[in-house]
Amino acid sequence: MSSSAQPRSWMFMVLGAAGLVVSVLACAALVRVLDFAWSEAPASDASWELEVPPPVYGPLPELTLRDERGQLLETGQLRGQLSLVQFALAPLRQVQERLEADGVPLRIVLATSRGATVLHPDWRRLQDSGHLVLLVDQRLQVRGVYDSSQGLSTSERVITDARCLRSCPPL
Repeated sequence: MSSSAQPRSWMFMVLGAAGLVVSVLACAALVRVLDFAWSEAPASDASWELEVPPPVYGPLPELTLRDERGQLLETGQLRGQLSLVQFALAPLRQVQERLEADGVPLRIVLATSRGATVLHPDWRRLQDSGHLVLLVDQRLQVRGVYDSSQGLSTSERVITDARCLRSCPPL
């Protein structure tokens, strides 16, 4: 009985050692593959990341609009153009210049609400203070709501959102 038990135990030791070698080699191969994949991955701020278009806040409300020369505009005259509608006192010209340099045309218009216009309640405070700025897409949908009193951060957000509206896929 002992003579037949020894060959079996020897066989199990060989199979166990072979299994251990295969496991070590498989782990080493997995480490090499992961190391290669991680070394080829772009930085986290890479341009391949998906850009998400700004949300749609709804249609542009009925407003009295004036162009940069003070001439009255109808809301429909903005259709087909990316527009920045400002209730703000100081126009954001540097935003318009930077976007046009990038090939993103932007029309700036000044607005005052008509008596019957009901703006979103969250926008009312900004409108009353003269700091409300709306980014309006080519279909007359409000795509950005900004506080112009925040200066440079507002300008950068408007520029980023306008560029995206020009290049991001539609919603």
